[in-house]
Amino acid sequence: MADNVTSGSLTLVGIGPGGLDYLTRRAERAICDADVVVGYRLYLELIIPLIEDKQYLEFPMGAEFERAQESVRRALDGERVALVTGGDPGIYGMAAPTYQALNDLDESQVAAVNLEVIPGVTAATASAAIVGTPLIQDFAVISLSDRFVPWEVIEKRLRNTLDADLAVVIYEPASRHRPSHMMKAWRIISEYREPDSPVAVVRDATRPDQTATLSTVAEMMNLPYDMKTTVIIGNSTSYIARGLLMTPREHPEITNK
Repeated sequence: MADNVTSGSLTLVGIGPGGLDYLTRRAERAICDADVVVGYRLYLELIIPLIEDKQYLEFPMGAEFERAQESVRRALDGERVALVTGGDPGIYGMAAPTYQALNDLDESQVAAVNLEVIPGVTAATASAAIVGTPLIQDFAVISLSDRFVPWEVIEKRLRNTLDADLAVVIYEPASRHRPSHMMKAWRIISEYREPDSPVAVVRDATRPDQTATLSTVAEMMNLPYDMKTTVIIGNSTSYIARGLLMTPREHPEITNK
């Protein structure tokens, strides 16, 4: 990192689920005001109308810490840096790697970086809005990616969430490196949910190729899954009506009092 510190800024920008219409005005302004925009290639492609005349740096998947370090370095050199991340920076996003990079600096360097985090619409809320009201009660979000969390921990969290009768949003259900994770998760889901329990599977939420399918626990493995897919498992009160996955605002134990 640079020793001669010039005050710069680093803005972590949540760009939302993908459609530019779902980018907040604050996020758009931060991107447009930046000297350089840093991000994973796919995320930069999603905002290309905003950055085609700007300097931007593409990083491959898996280079989260390198992205964060380069962004911090440029901010220390006095640049206005926008580090973009899909969804929200603090939900499986770039916030943690960036704070880790800042933790490696001395206090004077950290003080020289004007840091801001701009939240974004997540795939969970975007997908829920598309399919109905599945998350109107309590819910949990679990990623099936074991890049940063061991599968044993993921499985324990999934079991505990299902046992608590929370609706579950599953991120990153499958990839070419872990094609069997969704099948393993489905076997666990089947232990805690009835075969006819409702499920929603959304791919490319808010993007031009968006698809949304309602299914059941018994039938859900007939659908394709990849990194762009979000899966929503309803709780015990959820049901399908008029082509929507519905969860009532009031739990039946409240309604029946």
